[in-house]
Amino acid sequence: MRRMPSYFFLKDTPMLQVDNLVKVFPNTLAVNNLSFHLNRGEICGFVGPNGAGKTTTMRMIATLEEPSAGEIRLDGISVFEDPYQIRRMIGFMPDHYGTYHGMTVRDYLEFYARAYEIDGPLRRQRIGDILEFTGLDQIEEKMVESLSKGMRQRLNLGRALINDPKIMIMDEPAAGLDPRARIELRYLIKNLAERDKTVFVSSHILTELSEMCDRMLVIDKGNMITFGTLEDIQRGLQQALRIQVKLNQPDQIAALERFLLERAGISDVVVGEGATLSFTLAEEIDKVPALMKEILNAGFLVVEFKPCALTMEEAFIQITEGLF
Repeated sequence: MRRMPSYFFLKDTPMLQVDNLVKVFPNTLAVNNLSFHLNRGEICGFVGPNGAGKTTTMRMIATLEEPSAGEIRLDGISVFEDPYQIRRMIGFMPDHYGTYHGMTVRDYLEFYARAYEIDGPLRRQRIGDILEFTGLDQIEEKMVESLSKGMRQRLNLGRALINDPKIMIMDEPAAGLDPRARIELRYLIKNLAERDKTVFVSSHILTELSEMCDRMLVIDKGNMITFGTLEDIQRGLQQALRIQVKLNQPDQIAALERFLLERAGISDVVVGEGATLSFTLAEEIDKVPALMKEILNAGFLVVEFKPCALTMEEAFIQITEGLF
């Protein structure tokens, strides 16, 4: 079928448009009819069990694997139409990367800048900016093989940024990092989005994704399970409200438990630690203020009253069990 040239697309087209993407290996359907889009400056978390098709999908977007069927467009340009131009728009950060012995941090970035044919003055400026952005400017003369895991991931990120890409594809960037390094990496990813770069990032550390992503894409066995904001996904899964109450006086907990059990629409009352209690409310969220007023009017000294949303881990388990 004849493909439309890129000039037919408007400037406000998504940065990444994936339509009906399929990848078939011998005896394996790795990706099945996957469709989604990402906008400029958006961070999208890519989630799924091992073997779900995440890495294959990322490699197809990065032009490292050829799709069996479907279409991928970056900024309106088809990967089939001009793969050379597409590669200059992408920064790909795999879950591991090759290092070269005898190279300093600056040498490493210099090597990749020359591979992208970036000329002298611009190359020096680009490398300087990346060293400063990633915090590697203080160790630019250090040998690459001597770097810690966290510093190597920063260098991996710097390499992926050397061509000033419009979209970053990051496969498990936080794997193996300690908590401090993960926090620092999360800050860098948010900073990239603020610079209007689109970020497509996979991870098994779901709390990390929930704290930085605008939307989440969940796949399993090559099929899209759900795509949307974390709030939308949580609302779709959580059919009833779960409320947590904390009292100022622990000796009121038993009375509050009886008070709640006497009311219609309330179930699963569970007494927790530290003068806390939680329960399920089979009512719309706009009924919550009236219930809270009832509790206060009954003389209970409430210091905290809040809905309990599903955690990202709970949502993931329910989604991949087919409950969405």
